Amino acid sequence: MTLSAQREAFQVDTIARGLDLNRSQYLTAFGDYVALSTTTFSAGMLVDLNSDQQIIKSLGVAPFGWAKYNKSTSFYSAVVGEYIQLNATTATNLAHANLLTAAGGAAGVRVAAALTSTAWAETTDYTVSYTNGTITRAGGGSLLADGAYVYVNYQYAMTAQELSDDGHNFWNFDDDVTIQGGKVTVITGDAILFTTAYDPAQTYTVGLQLEAGVAADNLTGYVTVAGGTGTFNVGTVFQVPTPDDPYLGIKTSF
Repeated sequence: MTLSAQREAFQVDTIARGLDLNRSQYLTAFGDYVALSTTTFSAGMLVDLNSDQQIIKSLGVAPFGWAKYNKSTSFYSAVVGEYIQLNATTATNLAHANLLTAAGGAAGVRVAAALTSTAWAETTDYTVSYTNGTITRAGGGSLLADGAYVYVNYQYAMTAQELSDDGHNFWNFDDDVTIQGGKVTVITGDAILFTTAYDPAQTYTVGLQLEAGVAADNLTGYVTVAGGTGTFNVGTVFQVPTPDDPYLGIKTSF
């Protein structure tokens, strides 16, 4: 994976997931917040405070900040611009299975003729098997031509082998928070963050306003574009995800 020219950094992870601390810049990140024992979140996700002042995964109403570390043992990795061909109505395999499932009109996968072109419509133009990781061109009214080559953006659940290869923390675990007495560091205030916790079905452009994802879209903890069911403005796009650098760069606003 090749870094963009936005930040000079040494890329440690070979898989794009979570929060890239090498490039992220922030001034306020206190580590004295207790996470709810039953909640889970990944580094780079939005988090809230519940009524007991415990950290939970953001519900999209009024996020408190961004998780710096993980409280989970299962993670998603971002893939941008995977190039495949769709023939007839035969399922085409992506490189990975167990895809992130969202909801609403855009669902959880973006399929387009080019990285920046208008996306095709799921169900109308193609269907997705999120479990198997396949894309199938729809028949009948599909606008996708038989044999079309497309670019696909998605996120997938990392396998146990990938997590092992990607490395663990100091204690040889993936769950940073639980092993540290349930305490989590939360990034608040102005910051520039590079995260993979974003809605993969959307199109991002520099300067685009971002909102906190909500449960109705299966996007709690994620950011998405303005205009959906979310209402809380969390910042603007600083860097768009690309095949070489799938991280979304965000200039935060709270």
